[in-house]
Amino acid sequence: MKSFFRPVDKKGILLWIIFALLGTFASKSFLNVPLFVSILLGLNSSVYLVMVIDKIQAVQSGRRLSERSLYFMTLFGSSLGMIASMYTLRHKSRKTSFQMVVWGIIILQSLILYSIYSSSLIL
Repeated sequence: MKSFFRPVDKKGILLWIIFALLGTFASKSFLNVPLFVSILLGLNSSVYLVMVIDKIQAVQSGRRLSERSLYFMTLFGSSLGMIASMYTLRHKSRKTSFQMVVWGIIILQSLILYSIYSSSLIL
């Protein structure tokens, strides 16, 4: 619980935003998909890249991103990329508290999307 109160790493968030913008631009340019899909592809691929960097830092005992930063990235659209990176890279996959928060964010996002979608069906 101690890492939850650690401040968000501004450099990590900035790197994630830059990767997300590049990924969004690349997917929009080369895949010719709608903007919303390009944004999601950019966000999720960028969190995967950030997790690769964090995994490398973990192996080399370098400077790491705070879990709070990773939660922030997950909350703002990178849920699938976070799950994919956790299990393919085997990074943060043993830490139960981290997994519970990430899955909690995903459940919350799912409930919000469901409520938005179900209310639009009624209208």
